[in-house]
Amino acid sequence: MLAALSSGCSLTFVTPPPAVRPGVSRPQVDCTTSYLWPIVDTALFAYEAAGVAYVSTLDESRFRNYPISKQADMAVGAAFAAAFAGSAVYGYVAAAGCRRIKRGPPRSDYVPGVSD
Repeated sequence: MLAALSSGCSLTFVTPPPAVRPGVSRPQVDCTTSYLWPIVDTALFAYEAAGVAYVSTLDESRFRNYPISKQADMAVGAAFAAAFAGSAVYGYVAAAGCRRIKRGPPRSDYVPGVSD
């Protein structure tokens, strides 16, 4: 479970939309429309990024008795932050694509940013 979550919640729990012809509404498609898991990934990214920022302010002497160096701690935190950020982007894109497929094409008079 820990290994799956370390790669990101969206990569683990979001079902991407299938490849379908554009312009066809498919409300019965089984994919994830919720932004819950990408939001969790975003929160975990923010936590990891804040941790890296905090560690960067610490003095090297604080790490003298630790089994890991300051640079290694920051590298691990940055790697996890990058993994969660990538997973969040994947989740947002997959959920938005699923919503578009279920909703179908916009009306012919639709203007992005203006129409309801």
